Amino acid sequence: MLLDRRHIPRPPLSKYIDNLWLVRGRLTATWRNLIFPDGAMEMILNLGDPQKLCHPANPPARTTFKRSWISGERSEPILIEEAGVIDLVGVRFKPGGAYPFFRFSISELTGRVVEMDAIWGGAIDQLREQLAGAPNHHAVFACLERWLSQRLSGVPEPSRLVAFALDQIQRGGEDARIGRIVELAGISHKHLVREFDRCVGLTPKLLSRVCAFQSAISWIGFKP
Repeated sequence: MLLDRRHIPRPPLSKYIDNLWLVRGRLTATWRNLIFPDGAMEMILNLGDPQKLCHPANPPARTTFKRSWISGERSEPILIEEAGVIDLVGVRFKPGGAYPFFRFSISELTGRVVEMDAIWGGAIDQLREQLAGAPNHHAVFACLERWLSQRLSGVPEPSRLVAFALDQIQRGGEDARIGRIVELAGISHKHLVREFDRCVGLTPKLLSRVCAFQSAISWIGFKP
């Protein structure tokens, strides 16, 4: 049985982060988890056995991730293979919420799963050591929250334009149409796309489709 815990960070982190999460336990058999795009990016620190990223159409074609990684925005599903000791700590960013922490165009991570060492070097190793030494999940979340707060300090926020467009897209309805968003914001479509490329990682149209897909899944799942 796996222990699954979630934690909502305090402001200002809660403005950018949906939740911090932890999963611990042991799998007695190999488990493959198909994850559909949902508009969120996730940062994952692995304190257990390696995880494998498989190609959905060809599961034997896989890449092994041992330590820590960031999963960028996606418009296609990914397949994760897990086995053995599971000890994962993660950060689930809100759409557009990862930008202040990474300080480069988020589109560089789109459709990719990237080892965190390549981005933050030794700093991520120190964080893993601190998390591994935490006595319980409360201490894990407190440690991760402190680290994220330090990364956020003094970093400029995404533009108000991006925040406005994200809100309209997530609300859905008539005002979620991209043409309507640029009309309300008084900017060009190209300018909106450039800002989404920098701060979100998906075009407004693709993100709108992902949100509509997730709404459909929720409706089907909870329909009486």
